[in-house]
Amino acid sequence: MPTHTEPQQIDDLVTAKRRLILRDTLTFLGLALVTVVLFMVTLFLFRSFAAHRDELAKRWAGRGEAALNAGKPEQAIAALRTALAYAPGERSDELLLARALGDAGHTEESYNYFTGLWDTQPGDGFINLELARLAVKRNNRQSAVHFYRAAIYGTWEGDGVVRRRAVRFELARYLIGRREFGIARTELLIAGGNSPPDAALDVTLGGLLQQADAPTDALAYYQKAISAKPDDLIALQDAGQVAYALGDFLKARQLLERALRAHPAAGESQQRETIVNLLQNCQRILDLEPLQKFSPAERASRILTARLIAKKRFAACSAPFVATGGLPPSLLALNAQWIGPGAEANRARLVADAGLQDATVQLIYDTERTTSQVCGPPTGDDALLLKLAQLPEAATQ
Repeated sequence: MPTHTEPQQIDDLVTAKRRLILRDTLTFLGLALVTVVLFMVTLFLFRSFAAHRDELAKRWAGRGEAALNAGKPEQAIAALRTALAYAPGERSDELLLARALGDAGHTEESYNYFTGLWDTQPGDGFINLELARLAVKRNNRQSAVHFYRAAIYGTWEGDGVVRRRAVRFELARYLIGRREFGIARTELLIAGGNSPPDAALDVTLGGLLQQADAPTDALAYYQKAISAKPDDLIALQDAGQVAYALGDFLKARQLLERALRAHPAAGESQQRETIVNLLQNCQRILDLEPLQKFSPAERASRILTARLIAKKRFAACSAPFVATGGLPPSLLALNAQWIGPGAEANRARLVADAGLQDATVQLIYDTERTTSQVCGPPTGDDALLLKLAQLPEAATQ
C-alpha cells in the first residue's frame, strides 16, 4: 500500500520539473535576446560600414571629377581608383576614370578601358565619342570615323539632338583637319538640314563650311542667319568676306556696308579696320573690273587704267632680271606681248575693237599671274587685278 509520503514526492517532482522548464525557458529567451541584440548590433555595424563606404566612394569620386574638370587628370586617376576600390563596378566612376586616363596621355590604357565598357553598351553615344577621340590620338582614321558615326546614331542622356549635332560638328572638324573637305561638307549639310532655325547655329555652320572649302554653301548659311538677325555683325562680315572670295564684289560691298551701318563702332577697332579695308577693296575692284557687260567706251576706260597698273608691275618685276643678265622665259613671253602693237592701242582703237579689248584684258591678267609667281605676291591695285585674274570667269571677260 502506498504511504502518506508518496503524494508529497509527486508534488515535489512536478515542482522540480516546472522549475527546470522555467529555467530552460528563461535561458532560451535570454540566449534569443542576446542573439537578437548581437544581430541588430552586427546589422547596424554592417549598414554603418556600408554607408560609410558609399560615402567614401562618393567623396573620392567627387574629388576625381573635380580634378578632371580642373585639368588635373593624374590627380583624378588616383581619386577615381580609390572610389572604385570602395564601390567596385560603379559605371559612372569607370567612365570618369577612362576619361581621366585619356586626358593624362595614357591613350592605350584609356582605349582598352573604354573598349571594355563598350562591350557591355555598344550603343552608348558617350562611349563611342570617347573611343572616336582616342582613335584620333592613335591616328587611326578608319576607327575614328566609325566611332564618331556610332556616337551620332547612339543613345544619349539628355538632349540627344543637340549632342548628336555637336558630335557631327566634331567629326566635320576632324575631317577638315585631314583636308577631306568633301566628306566634311556632307556631314555639315546633314547637320544643317536636321537643325532648327537658329541664327547662331547658322553662323557656326557657315564658318565650318568655309573651312571645308565650300564657300557657296557657307554664304547661304550666313545669309540665312542675316535673314533672322539682320544686324548680326559676325554674319554680315563673314558673308561679305565669302562673297568677296567668290568674286561677287557687289554683294560683298552691300554686306560690308550693312555691317558698318549696323555697328558704327564695330566692336574692336581692328575688326572695324578689317571691314573698312575689305570694303575699300570691293569698291576699287568694282571701279577697275573690265566686264563685258559695260559699254565699249566704259570698258575701254577701265582697260586703260588696268593696263597702266599691270605695265608698271611688269616693269618693276623685270628690272632686277634685266640688271643681272636677262629675263626668265615666262617674263620673256610677256615682254614680247608688251612690246607688240596691241599693247599700245589708244582709247579709240579699244572702243572700236572688242577683240582687242579682250586681248588686252588677257595680257593684264597674264601679267599679274606671272609676276606674282616670279616676283612674289603683289600689293595695292596689282593685288586686286590678280584677284580678278584668278576668278573662274576671268577668261571670258
